[in-house]
This record gives sequence, structure tokens and C-alpha cells, in this order.
Amino acid sequence: MGVDETYDLDEEDLSKRYKQLQRYLHPDKYANRNKMEQEISAKYSSLVNEAYKTLLEPLPRGIYMLKLRGKQIEENTVTDPAFLMQIMEKNEEVENAKTEAEIIKLNKEIKLIIQDLQKKLSTAFFGANAQSIRVLGGSTTTIQQFPVVAQLLLDPWDKGQYSQHCAGVIITSRHVLSTAHCFQYSSETGYNYSDPQFWRVRVGSSFRSRGGFLHKVKTVVTHQEFDRYYFTNDIAVLVIAKKFYFGDTIKQATIANKGTELMQNSLCTLVGWGVTQVGGQQADQLQLATLFTVDQMECSLRYKSIGSVISDSMICAGHIDIDGIDGCFGDSGGPIFYKGVVAGLVSFGYTCGNRFYPGVYTKVSYYVDWIVNAIRRHK
Repeated sequence: MGVDETYDLDEEDLSKRYKQLQRYLHPDKYANRNKMEQEISAKYSSLVNEAYKTLLEPLPRGIYMLKLRGKQIEENTVTDPAFLMQIMEKNEEVENAKTEAEIIKLNKEIKLIIQDLQKKLSTAFFGANAQSIRVLGGSTTTIQQFPVVAQLLLDPWDKGQYSQHCAGVIITSRHVLSTAHCFQYSSETGYNYSDPQFWRVRVGSSFRSRGGFLHKVKTVVTHQEFDRYYFTNDIAVLVIAKKFYFGDTIKQATIANKGTELMQNSLCTLVGWGVTQVGGQQADQLQLATLFTVDQMECSLRYKSIGSVISDSMICAGHIDIDGIDGCFGDSGGPIFYKGVVAGLVSFGYTCGNRFYPGVYTKVSYYVDWIVNAIRRHK
């Protein structure tokens, strides 16, 4: 086809090259030629068709590129469940769109996500260093260092099979603070995940697969004005069926005081069990990363370019000089700390670890009254 050996292909250029080749090779051009020329034309026209289809579709293109590098996808490879949940959420947004303008906007966002993913895949296939896709988070830590962190385990298909999906922080012996977007209806499964039966809470363990203590959830309280599209008011409180017993690995968090604001470039700490590599699996052991708060106006302008709104109830934090350090799938609802105090909760972002779009966190200090009222009303 005459295109560069890269996953990040220009589809318009690919289409032009395909059409140019078919102008010369299509069998209709050789209808009046001898039989041999007709057979050669048909053979090579068919090869060009197959090549075009392979390069046009993301999955066949990726498999082909791997073969060029002497690699292949193993037979027992499974789809990353965190990635599936991301796709489910995006499908829900499209299904819930009410106007043509919303659908067009979502299509543009999806196209940008695909383009960004293709660039990262191209780097992964052909970059000289496999570490060019950076580890999201950076290093392992233990629950003894962050005993206020809780895992939220989801049973997505109501089959009694729970696995860590979101995170939160312990704020009383019976309450965990998290984000509302974890507890929404899924059109993909047909279940409403605000129902407490779908959840378990694990505390006191560094590992998402074992250890600590499992607790049933009595009630899920999400903010009544949570917006699933703009992620405003992305906050929730879980009421646990039986109280936590505090110790070295289970403690009560200190949350930011009402109205507290962080200065630009404040050093924060993010912890969670999210994916440690773009497109990779979630970490089994608790991870830690350091982030810097980003100027609110700067963050707002950046997200405005993709139609997202950064409100006063949000904090932006990340590394705007390098890609790769960020919260990601599986970290949702988990905390960022400033000097040991819970300042924010992982809410949303544009892909993971994109330096132009820092992670967005629910500003805890904005919701102190709501949190206190939720605890008083639901015991």
C-alpha cells in the first residue's frame, strides 16, 4: 500500500492510496485484455482489498503490526475488565444523548480518544524503549502507610463474584467516602449499581485480591445532583453493615476543612489500585504517585477544548510537563492527600496520564456540609 510501518496511520491518506491502486488494478480495467492479464489484475486487486481492510480496522492492524515485529497475541489473552467498564460507560453516554448535537460531540470525543490510543500503540509497537508508555503511579506502597484507604469491590453480573472496581476513604467506623460515578445504572448489564447488594468493601489490606476484612454495604448515598455527563457533584457515601474496628491497618481519615483551597503546584499524593500501564492490568498491590495541583483557569481552558467543564467543586492535579503519572481505571473514588489530609477524590480525566489534560478530582472541602449531612441521615 506504500504507507509507513506504524500503527498510527492517517486513514484519509490510506483511503487515497487504496483508490489510486484500484484505478490501475481493478478487473474492470482489464475486461478487454487477454485471460492472463485479467487473472493477474483480479489477484492483485484482491490483495489490495485485503490489505486495505486489514490496515483500516484497529484490531487486524494491531495483529499485523505485531507479526511484523515477530510477536503474536497469546491464545489465553483476556480483555482487561477495567477497559470493558470504560467502554460500557462511554456506550451509556451515547445512549443517553438526547440531541443530535450531543451525539456529534460524543463522536468527536471518541475519535480523539481513538487517535490518542493509536499514537500510544504506535509508540508501543515501534518505539525503541518499551517504557515509553510510562507507569501510571510509579511505586508500590502498603496499607500501613495509608490505613484510611478502602477498596470497593463490585459484582457486575450479580453472580457473587466481587473484584475491586473503585476505591474510597474511611471517614467514620461505619462510612466510606467515594465518588458517585461508581454507582450508576449500566445499560450494558441492565443493573443499577447504586444497589448495595452489588458491593463489598475491603479494608486493612495492601492487596486488591486478598487479605484484610470484607464488609457488606448497607446503603449507597450519591449526591442528588450528580451529573453523569459533566461529573459535577461526583461524591458519594457508603454506609457499612457492620462497623470497622480501627487498628494499625484500618484508621479514620482526616478530610479537608470546609472552604480550604490548595495553591497551584501544591504537592499531593495519590494512592490506589488502578492500572499501572495504559491498556494494562490493575495493580494487585497498593500504588503511590506524587502529583502537583494545576491552576484552575489553565485546567478549565484545556478541558474546554473537548467540551468538558471544570467547576469550583473540582481540583486538577497531575504532571503537565510529562505524560504518564495519573489516576486511571480502578482508582475512581480513591483519595489524593495534601499533607496527610484527604483533599480530593479521583473523578475523571481525558485518557490516563495525558499531560495536556491533568486528572480531575472532586474537591472534598467543597462538600463538607453534604458529607456531614449524609452521615447524620444514614447510620
